[in-house]
Amino acid sequence: MDNFADLTGAPRPIDKTLKMRKNVLFQFWRFISLNVRMVAMIFRGDH
Repeated sequence: MDNFADLTGAPRPIDKTLKMRKNVLFQFWRFISLNVRMVAMIFRGDH
């Protein structure tokens, strides 16, 4: 019995998406924006 999912029909990321995932500056920006959103949510009390 195989416990592996068949991913042959899954969509593949385009070249632009792959480049953005590997871009250190873009990842740093996403990290900062995520942290700012979390801090804002904590201060608003919406958690």
